[in-house]
Amino acid sequence: MTKSYKQKVLISIDTEGPAGKKPVDALIFGKTKSGKEYGIRYLMDLFDEYGAKGLFFVDFAEAWEYGEQKITEVTQCILDRGHNVGVHMHPDHMEDKNRRYLWQYSFDEQLEMISKCTELYKKLVGKSPLSFRAGRYGADNNTIKILEQQGYLYDMSEFYGNKYCKINPAPCFNRMVNIGSNNIIEVPVTSFRSFKCPFYTRFDKVDCSMDIHEFCRVINKAYHEQLVDVVSFFVHSFSLLDWRQNPDNPLFNKKLGQRLKKQLEWIKNNEKMEFISESDLKNINIHTGSVDTELDASKGLMAYYFFIKRALRVLKDRSMLNV
Repeated sequence: MTKSYKQKVLISIDTEGPAGKKPVDALIFGKTKSGKEYGIRYLMDLFDEYGAKGLFFVDFAEAWEYGEQKITEVTQCILDRGHNVGVHMHPDHMEDKNRRYLWQYSFDEQLEMISKCTELYKKLVGKSPLSFRAGRYGADNNTIKILEQQGYLYDMSEFYGNKYCKINPAPCFNRMVNIGSNNIIEVPVTSFRSFKCPFYTRFDKVDCSMDIHEFCRVINKAYHEQLVDVVSFFVHSFSLLDWRQNPDNPLFNKKLGQRLKKQLEWIKNNEKMEFISESDLKNINIHTGSVDTELDASKGLMAYYFFIKRALRVLKDRSMLNV
């Protein structure tokens, strides 16, 4: 490892309103019961404060359910602040509520939906999109073929160890690699083995809901082992909200807000780390062939502690609302 080596971190924000009667106002802009907002504007305030530029994956499919004007407002808000916009897509907003993953649709069905979202992006942004992420990571090989046809440069759907991602074979753990006909670069969700025992193995992603100690532990491990080209720091537009019980009148979760600030501050002040933006991806070496090794953070007693803590949170969320 050279002294100049730094772990690159890209903040990606899935920007979506999955529930409620006013999902864009409540879960994207984050308007709370108090009237204050803790969604994308608040997140951009934080990113600006800590010197980071976010890549906001706007769910353009929501325009077909919530109206084009709503998604126009979201997209323009992000662009006006100087952050980047990518294409996100939950197909159940456009087609069949019972088919939530792109791999449940035929090639032609996917082509029609992705084409519509791509054209809407071009209309609102004035240029072609570079980056795509499938809703719930639900891309398959057909998705990659279509993205190539549509002129995308990056796919960010691959989440190793997640059963809903159907890109087969899995192209990578955490390396940036060429996939498809080598015209698409996979920038994977940063996946790490969080728990392992004889009868169960779990993979998780690096996101803002992580305990700050686990967050630092995993990213430090990525740095020292040099197994992750770009840490994809995962955030949702509603990440700082308690919304599952009442999505139309969410509450700001101060604990989650403070946690995100600590995570951003830790990266900013760490000489081994640096924030990058979508435009910086072109400067990173792309790998070919089988060069990948998983990031394993499942060893030691702390891994058990973090596993139990995460499991309790997941069970609590699922008991409230499944999205």
